[in-house]
Amino acid sequence: MPLRGNMSWGWRKILQLHPAIREHIWYKIGDGSKTSLWFDRWCLLSPLSNIISVRDWYRAGLSSSSKVSDVINNGTWNWPLYLINKYPLLQTIPLPRMDVTAQDCLEWRNESGLAKPFCVSMVWSSIRPRNDKVNWFAAVWFDLCIPRHAFNLWLVVKQKLKTQDRVAWWDVSGSLSSVCPLCDLVPDSHDHLFFECSFSQQVWNQVKSYAGLSTSSPVFSQIMSIVVPFAARKSSRSIIAKLVIAASAYFIWQERNWRLFKNKKRTTKQVFDAIFTSVRLKLVSCRFKKSKDGMFFAQRWSLPDSCFIC
Repeated sequence: MPLRGNMSWGWRKILQLHPAIREHIWYKIGDGSKTSLWFDRWCLLSPLSNIISVRDWYRAGLSSSSKVSDVINNGTWNWPLYLINKYPLLQTIPLPRMDVTAQDCLEWRNESGLAKPFCVSMVWSSIRPRNDKVNWFAAVWFDLCIPRHAFNLWLVVKQKLKTQDRVAWWDVSGSLSSVCPLCDLVPDSHDHLFFECSFSQQVWNQVKSYAGLSTSSPVFSQIMSIVVPFAARKSSRSIIAKLVIAASAYFIWQERNWRLFKNKKRTTKQVFDAIFTSVRLKLVSCRFKKSKDGMFFAQRWSLPDSCFIC
């Protein structure tokens, strides 16, 4: 086997997952002759090497190569008395169902401890890190989202875009202005860009009626609070509102970057046209039920009849 220092990045990452994966690999006891008594997971307390010292194995007359079958005799536990006295927890281990005609075999157990057929998706589901589910998830990620818009919106919600207030402390370049490139009045920040900036507000005010959000304020958190309650629905109102918010954030951010780094400028009307064209192109490929909202949006977006099902 090559030295660890010569291993590829991929193999190193795989080895780092070993402890997490090991928790889910268990032995299903057959005749007990293949399963290590100490190192394999075969009961809730195992691996027993984490509990019982090597010195005590040998004092009890066992060895590092002992198997589960070595401490079972005629269908009952046969633990050495020394171990029982020193480790009373051993008496709480349920006796496995022995089958002398079957060999021990490996099985995958999910995060709930249930045995499941092994597959890559099951492994990923069991070992991937999880945080608490956020209420805005369906407003950002959904089947009909535009991926690049959704990713950008996710960064906006998490406030992870590299606005100038966030990169100022890097001190990477004195040439970057600290004010918003869109209005040249207020320091550049997430809260300002979406959509408190006078330029962003004009864009949002032009597009919000197309999203069915005519009464919404230009404050991003308040816009999201309106959409989140119905974000999980698959109605035309829900889909269009989410697409418009994501597209608006995407093209506002794009315009900010063009002005800052490329010295290019668009008018609010041109940014609105980019949002409208992008969302409408997506809507043409969608299928909605005919409803009062559906007919309203069909007229608003000039959608063909093929976008609706009876």
